[in-house]
Amino acid sequence: MVSIWRNPFPVEEYKTNRVVVYFYSGRWIPIMFHTLEEAIALHRKAVQLGKQLFIFPADCNPSHEIR
Repeated sequence: MVSIWRNPFPVEEYKTNRVVVYFYSGRWIPIMFHTLEEAIALHRKAVQLGKQLFIFPADCNPSHEIR
């Protein structure tokens, strides 16, 4: 059973997709591009340090409003 509160780790074919890691501090701050697998590892380290990072597809900019 897959919980709606947690995404399962992506299947093998998506691990090398490029994503961008963002930090939010009053505005969205892009950190850098990574593969999805690297970004998930970075996110886990940030959580251990009490920080929160967000991972988005490379072509998605959370700063842009949807109208």
